[in-house]
Amino acid sequence: MTVAIPKILVANRGEIACRVMKSCKQLGIRTVAVYSHADAHAPHVSMADEAVCIGDSVPSLSYLDADKIIHACITTGAAAVHPGYGFLSENADFANKCAKNNIVFIGPRPESILAIGDKISAKLLLSTRAPQVPLLPGYNGTDQSIETLVKESLKIGFPVLLKASAGGGGKGMRVVRNAEQLKEEISGAQGEASRSFGDARLLVEKYIETARHIEIQIFGDNHGNVVALFERECSVQRRHQKIIEECPSPFLTKDLREKMTSSAVAIASLISYVGAGTVEFIVDGATGKYYFLEVNTRLQVEHPVTEAVTGLDLVALQIWVAQGGTLKAFLDQSGGVKMKGHAIEVRIYAEDPDNEFFPATGKISKWSLPKSGIAIRSDSGIVEGSEITNYYDPMISKLTIHAPTRIEAIDRMLSILTDTCLLGLPAHNIEFLVQALRFKDFRTGAYDTGVVARIQKSISVDPMVSLKNLVTGCLGAALFGWSLKKKQAIASNLPYRRVQSGFRNVPYKMQSVQFDLIKKPEGIEEDANALLVEYTVLPNYEGAADAQFRFRVSTLVPAAPKSKVQTPKATVVWDGEAALVKSQFDEGGADWVNASIRFISDGVQKSLTVSSFDEKMFMHSPEWGGKFYVLGVADPYKSAQSGGGSKDGVLITPMPCRVISVNSTTGTSVKVGDTILTIESMKMETKIRATVAGIVTVTVKEGDMVKAGEVVAKIE
Repeated sequence: MTVAIPKILVANRGEIACRVMKSCKQLGIRTVAVYSHADAHAPHVSMADEAVCIGDSVPSLSYLDADKIIHACITTGAAAVHPGYGFLSENADFANKCAKNNIVFIGPRPESILAIGDKISAKLLLSTRAPQVPLLPGYNGTDQSIETLVKESLKIGFPVLLKASAGGGGKGMRVVRNAEQLKEEISGAQGEASRSFGDARLLVEKYIETARHIEIQIFGDNHGNVVALFERECSVQRRHQKIIEECPSPFLTKDLREKMTSSAVAIASLISYVGAGTVEFIVDGATGKYYFLEVNTRLQVEHPVTEAVTGLDLVALQIWVAQGGTLKAFLDQSGGVKMKGHAIEVRIYAEDPDNEFFPATGKISKWSLPKSGIAIRSDSGIVEGSEITNYYDPMISKLTIHAPTRIEAIDRMLSILTDTCLLGLPAHNIEFLVQALRFKDFRTGAYDTGVVARIQKSISVDPMVSLKNLVTGCLGAALFGWSLKKKQAIASNLPYRRVQSGFRNVPYKMQSVQFDLIKKPEGIEEDANALLVEYTVLPNYEGAADAQFRFRVSTLVPAAPKSKVQTPKATVVWDGEAALVKSQFDEGGADWVNASIRFISDGVQKSLTVSSFDEKMFMHSPEWGGKFYVLGVADPYKSAQSGGGSKDGVLITPMPCRVISVNSTTGTSVKVGDTILTIESMKMETKIRATVAGIVTVTVKEGDMVKAGEVVAKIE
């Protein structure tokens, strides 16, 4: 018997909340969003039919507060909750509370979550009731004291992997290679697990160096049926979190796929699993042996990969099962279970690959996907103007490509990524994703979970190309400014509005604009801190362009502090002419302006997207392989000697964060490498360590919210 669900509350945020609501709308089901103070203007809020504020931006006071979610259901009359992934999606207590309040939890039964969603419980269950499923050597006991975890880790032998028993997504997961690190890493993993999932329990496993991370998508219904919907290869990871997924796996043979699928179905059948789930395995790339890793009792982030190769809507299938429908009926009307072609998904994150993939925060001033004719699926919970805060995961979008073959899928994704424009943030990972897809081991399929480190090691930058691209960006930024002044002058209706901006009676008298180097690229003098762009409009230019310019671009090196001459040293790096072909401004926002600039330099027409925001100029070109440049708009009244940055003994925060512990108190003696503070941002814990030996002075306290770049300690 099936019972229709008329209204669903989505107990999540961002792209997954939007994804669930899309399927609900197609099914004619009304939706309710919940949101924290930080998400008041987020896309998922406006996308829902109704929305309820559930409190503070800190997840524990909003998205992780089960009672607030239940109250929102009762207030709005929502008959069911879809938990998405993360937050409360694998919380058995929450599922029980839903049942007690006659609210349908769109997920597995609470007892299934307890039995198999918890990693420790899952291993105990399988070792006794499904001995045919291979398990990694490890410790999953109830004694969670640091002393016991240290003793068991030493017994297993290094390297070992510490894992949070509850939850996933790389949170509370650490590889430890020696005894010296062990206690600190156990403590850090416990703290991260507790903050992310409200559960500090860990298990310890033997770490396989040449591992492939391959998972099987499973589904069960309320009538005892279980089906597997093929695999997903998820071996491209940083911080134990996936960034590229694909199906089919280039590693699996037909025989190995059948064995792993059989194990996954056996695990699900063992507990009469209901709803969407994923059985994850580690496969030893050297031997081909596979080992059970965990079961995620929820919809996975990477579910679009499976949807692409099967043509199924997995969210619609979740709802169908929750309403009492059978798998057979849904799959029959969908054309059965077939794998067609190849799918690849990449995750775009606000993070800095050049700085250990640290999360980045800020506002998005430009976000656009190419209109190239290539079919691309984008799962995103952001728009231009969205804020990436330190409260939540920094994922911006998931892009999925489906093609007849693997190489076609890779090449189509490369085309999409190089044309994707994301500006306004201090960093993102699009360039790294391009480098990963171009990496030989990935293209041949001969990769494992250590591939990210190898990709980074292989990256080399040609200083001449870098300098050439930077000059192109400077020309585009200067032409953006010139075009904007012209546009504003015409709109002003002043008498001289038709006079070209930059016009001079004396042509050799040049205008100038100075750009600060925020992130110094290759090819620039080591001591240079700015670029000077000088230009003049050439008279009587006739051609298919708005105007012709003479440009001179120079690097600026500040004068030495005690030098008699305080004028910065200028070195010309480009001198030539450029013609503006077209400038097209979009609507922009309250505090940013965007434009497409097309111009001719060195005899070649070039196109740039430029975004002016927060006293910075962001530039993107499809020719830069996913890279963008950002320059500060220099304040002419600021001293040429001014500047920031860390010095030895001065410790600053790498990102906006919360201080979760002060490990060295003011006045104590520290040595290089000692932990001074532990900070947390986007659920990721980071140690701030001493860079020199000396006496430390700590300027913050536990619980403080700190901006990026703030001094938190000094060592003298």
